[in-house]
Amino acid sequence: MGPVIAWDSRFFRKSSLYWPLQDVAARFEGALEWPAVEAVDEALSEAAGVRFRLQPPRPRRRRRRRPVDPSSLYDARIHVEGWVPTRPSNWHDFMNALVWATFPAGKRALHARQHRTVAARLGDAPKALPDRRTREQDGLAMLDEGSLLLLAVEGRVSAITAALEARDTSAVQNEMAEGSALALVFGHALYESLLPEERRSIWAMVALLPCPGPLPTERRACIRLADARLAELITTPGTFSQPETFRSLPLDERVLCGGSVLRREPGGELFG
Repeated sequence: MGPVIAWDSRFFRKSSLYWPLQDVAARFEGALEWPAVEAVDEALSEAAGVRFRLQPPRPRRRRRRRPVDPSSLYDARIHVEGWVPTRPSNWHDFMNALVWATFPAGKRALHARQHRTVAARLGDAPKALPDRRTREQDGLAMLDEGSLLLLAVEGRVSAITAALEARDTSAVQNEMAEGSALALVFGHALYESLLPEERRSIWAMVALLPCPGPLPTERRACIRLADARLAELITTPGTFSQPETFRSLPLDERVLCGGSVLRREPGGELFG
């Protein structure tokens, strides 16, 4: 566990990689202390399409294990009941809420699929959770926590795929500089990893999202497009089920934002 990072309402201005969260994060700018879960819900639930509620305490361990209640599981709370269990004063859960409000369709599709996957494994009378996750569950967890969305013009997908396979970062950078691709951080654990002053090197799993025609240059239009394409890909059977085939890019502003086709403010921040 790393050092505890104090609340900072301007956190999203410290890295250009936060640009997808800019609008929703700005709703908390100026807050002198951690917003309560109720305040997070009030600010974000309409955009997210789900409610944010205080995570219930874990039940005490008993000597005799009770059967699993599927409705009490995390993804069931979201998919069936429509609320996200959220811990107070917690960067990980706060980033998750911001991602929900930014990519609601993608998050909804992700947790619906995770819920179906878990429910199918539990069956009708579950006595215990399985000891191990399936490869599909591993892949979906990686998408949720540590993924980077890469919008790509359909005609350049083959070249971009080849560059990712070869770990040719400069070739992907060139595609972004030419307007053929655009990177958006999706995984909330990645956003959390940007908080420390001294960051460790991270390579983020890439979810490649082919798109017809030229990519938008307006920030919000790019976010909406990425959200829609991600949701469509998640609902496609078999996707994200083979983590060993995933490819990655460094979580680095110089790589992912240096050649962005999005317009910039005079100070260098992405805007639209």
